[in-house]
Amino acid sequence: MAMSLEKDRDGQPRFPGCSNITEYTFVGKLGEGTFGEVYKAKSKKDNTVVALKKILMHHEKEGFPITAIREIKLMKALSHINILQLKEMAIERGKGEGRKKPSMYMVFPYMEHDLSGLLENPAVHFSEPQIKCYLMQLLEGLKYLHGQRILHRDMKAANLLISNGGILQIADFGLARPYDDAPPLPGKGGGESKREYTALVVTRWYRPPELLLQLRKYTTAIDLWGVGCVFGEMFKGKPILTGNSDLNQAQLIFNLVGTPTEENMPGWSALPGCEGVKNFGYKRGNLAGSFQELSPTAISLLGELLRLDWKKRINAMDALKHPYFTTPPLPARPGDIPKFSDSHELDRKKFRNQRPPVPPASLTPHQMAPGQALALVDPTLDMVVFLGRGAEADPLHQQAMDTFNDALLSHHQENPASLHGLLCHLINRGRGLHPTDPMGETIGVDNSPQADQEADRLTTTWTHMSQTTTIAMIVQGIRESMALPIPIGVHQAAATTDVNRHGGEAEALALERPAEADAQMS
Repeated sequence: MAMSLEKDRDGQPRFPGCSNITEYTFVGKLGEGTFGEVYKAKSKKDNTVVALKKILMHHEKEGFPITAIREIKLMKALSHINILQLKEMAIERGKGEGRKKPSMYMVFPYMEHDLSGLLENPAVHFSEPQIKCYLMQLLEGLKYLHGQRILHRDMKAANLLISNGGILQIADFGLARPYDDAPPLPGKGGGESKREYTALVVTRWYRPPELLLQLRKYTTAIDLWGVGCVFGEMFKGKPILTGNSDLNQAQLIFNLVGTPTEENMPGWSALPGCEGVKNFGYKRGNLAGSFQELSPTAISLLGELLRLDWKKRINAMDALKHPYFTTPPLPARPGDIPKFSDSHELDRKKFRNQRPPVPPASLTPHQMAPGQALALVDPTLDMVVFLGRGAEADPLHQQAMDTFNDALLSHHQENPASLHGLLCHLINRGRGLHPTDPMGETIGVDNSPQADQEADRLTTTWTHMSQTTTIAMIVQGIRESMALPIPIGVHQAAATTDVNRHGGEAEALALERPAEADAQMS
């Protein structure tokens, strides 16, 4: 006997857990990014306000994105007050003779704010009871998540949603994945990991030192480092570690909490990325001096969360028992927290536009080191000249392009001139310039057949590494910045910074392999 399916408003079959997008009225856009667009909408059925996240299909021929499948599967299995709930999926069917392929939306409860948006709102100032309330909820959500053997792998303020009822929920599971080892135990930190995962996770400003040094057998401790960064950010009102390259990020971390040694970070000197940081020189760190507004118990908890030794970094269940939460002032109750005007991604852009313009910056290129991503010393230049927006934009591209830059550097570190020519060659290819174009000659393109062959080789290598990314995608963002009035003398810096920062439409598949390809990188 055939199963009878309920029909939606358009007479189409309604599958369990999936509705038609026509059942919602769009109210406005909340944000947009490489991996999706988010809209505020209202259900026509019960007037419930929801958030709709459109899943972008960058490579339709390859089917539904594996990263979205993983995110949906994980979120449907989770149920906790401090974890964003996936209500259902909604499909947008194409109409007409030349109709486009269907689009899919993830349907979430509407949350009035994300933490980053609240912190950028000049009218909002957190009290310490409010900070304690948010931090406790974040730790409760992570305690549950890690107990379910799931790594979030992108812990940051922008991925923490807050309602006007004072409830905080962890969101954006696009980089999350199950892990194979036992969940954390009291007093045991993040435990041990028996298998390797990709190090190309976590937004750079929230990335722990072990990932910057290329540890691949990491644990839940990587999420707790992000909690520490968010904790400090709630006091400062802005991100506390804003590196403009992986090497610079490591330097900022060690300036804050001290230089790694075998005593405070056992095993660090055996990690693949340690060579680039060995010439930093010894620093004791000055956490208390950098956070003079914090009480001794707050400094104690912050120090446990930002501990260099990932094996001893405090886990969520132990952090919840820290004396900080029982020392006055006590945490506020969620319902007692003030209500604020909505603060989302597009609101953050509005807040930034209210600020005075940033003064011009130096054009000094960053000194290169083997395995180091090319960048500029001054992130202000990167924001104003190359991207024209916040340096935290497209963080996944930063990570993906680090790998691309590493491939270039490993092949050309002994011949910077050749590296210069090759990079310019790649940039001009993406801009549609012929090597003999006058503009190409001006910025120093290597016109030799060898350079063209090398460009093809590296392009093929990168495409294989990422499975989906092509050179056309890598340079998509570069075309934008190269159209700006950049002095000729800094074209190399502009090109390498933009490859590292922007990266076109490199999808998360460049960062996370499906299960069948996990053996090499996952």
